[in-house]
Amino acid sequence: MKAIALAGVALSLALSAAAFAAAPSYHVVDRIKVGNGGFDYATYDPATGRILIARTEYTTVIDTKTGKVSELKSASAGHMALPIPGTTLLLLPRGRGTIAIVDGATDKEVAEVKGGTNPDGAAYDPVSKLVFVMNHTSGDSTVVDPVAKKVVATIPIGGVLEFPVSDGAGKMFVNVEDKNELVAIDVKSMKVLAHYPLTGCEAPTGLTFVPGAKLVVSVCGQSGTAKFMSSETGAEVASVPIAVGADAVVYDAQRKNVLVPTRTGTLEVISVADPAHISVVQHVPTAVGSRTGMLDSSTGRVYMMSAKFGPPATAGGRAQALPDTFEVIVVAP
Repeated sequence: MKAIALAGVALSLALSAAAFAAAPSYHVVDRIKVGNGGFDYATYDPATGRILIARTEYTTVIDTKTGKVSELKSASAGHMALPIPGTTLLLLPRGRGTIAIVDGATDKEVAEVKGGTNPDGAAYDPVSKLVFVMNHTSGDSTVVDPVAKKVVATIPIGGVLEFPVSDGAGKMFVNVEDKNELVAIDVKSMKVLAHYPLTGCEAPTGLTFVPGAKLVVSVCGQSGTAKFMSSETGAEVASVPIAVGADAVVYDAQRKNVLVPTRTGTLEVISVADPAHISVVQHVPTAVGSRTGMLDSSTGRVYMMSAKFGPPATAGGRAQALPDTFEVIVVAP
């Protein structure tokens, strides 16, 4: 009996050690100084190894290998600068009602097409090779052929639209912020397939996709929740508490972690290695206001825009970012 007990203790210690070794250890490894100006979504271009961060008057570009910072002046006033695979083109949804196409190699605008009211988030669909731009205010999607530089369709959806994501297999999903729901769109027919309620989710914003488990992950900015939904049925698979103020979410396929930057100054690390036990495994301190970010898929590093903030310009308004305090926080596993 004593030998069995000792063996049990040894096994328990071994399992505990293995669990400890496997625990994530994300931490801040760099702070990169960048220019002044408002910021929105970040993207990553694997072909060039560049992080692209939409700013008010330009797009900040960070070479992930060298850390060198540059600016694309033609890629201005966009909510994001979306790389188009197989080209040097970037697509920019602009809040003023247009969608720009910029050549990232020459820093020149090559086209601008009309969108709906306040084009916001956008996602490239590898099946159709089209970009689905979500018009935040008019509640429809402008579908753009980025190579032909033309609008090919407009899809009515309804509601205040936030970020979209493709499942890579014929569906596009989008968060509807004011209705707290997830909408599935058929890429081929360009029609809405279904509206799925995000129960207990207030103001869904960022969206990402977990291919192996076929999960759409929606982060809820006001309720402090991450919803994991089946891309096939729309059923809720898991609901995970996170810090409030999320505005973006990315998936690290190599480490099987979902990463959520939040305005309250925490990067939430959620493990989906076991889809039956999805949970937050680390809260990484970042900086207040770091609500968006993007993953360098080759290294697992996350790049998050940050600034120091002063009081609001008007009563009840947002805190104002202070000049010369803008930087990109880099968190590594």
